[in-house]
Amino acid sequence: MVMGFSAGGHLAGSLTTRFAADVYPQVEAADSSSARPDASVLVYPVFTLSQPYTHGSTSRNTIGADPTESDLATYSIGSAVTEDAPPVFILHAANDQVVPVENALMAYDAFRKAGAKVLLHVFEHGGHGFGMRGIDADPLHAWPGLVRDWAVSEGIYHPIVRRPDAGLA
Repeated sequence: MVMGFSAGGHLAGSLTTRFAADVYPQVEAADSSSARPDASVLVYPVFTLSQPYTHGSTSRNTIGADPTESDLATYSIGSAVTEDAPPVFILHAANDQVVPVENALMAYDAFRKAGAKVLLHVFEHGGHGFGMRGIDADPLHAWPGLVRDWAVSEGIYHPIVRRPDAGLA
């Protein structure tokens, strides 16, 4: 499974969609192994590198300050979404002022239209960079459990269930 937050969400999304791309010459047998993750979790991801919804420094650091249309098409995740993408879980906060929630909405729409398995959760509050923070009274604190439950339902995570009488050994 791959998981990425913000600009890391762009990186994880790129792996989710471009896993078959030739990015370097094959040197050894391991280089012929598939780079396709079993699943992908994109948390407030930068999905597009185009204005008005991109995150400026992510776009500049990925494709430079003056990208061509070809650069935008190649490195914006939406241009590479296919049906054979792994299952994707997308999480965002509607009030994110750094990476607009439109990124998550576009991601969901692109994966759905391609026929890939995708689940989207948008929380009303949380802003950008909420990560693992959140207080118990805030619905946002539930997101790690939502990811776990999704991974179980997709068959990519199998929690260890201990019998109460099993002890710690």
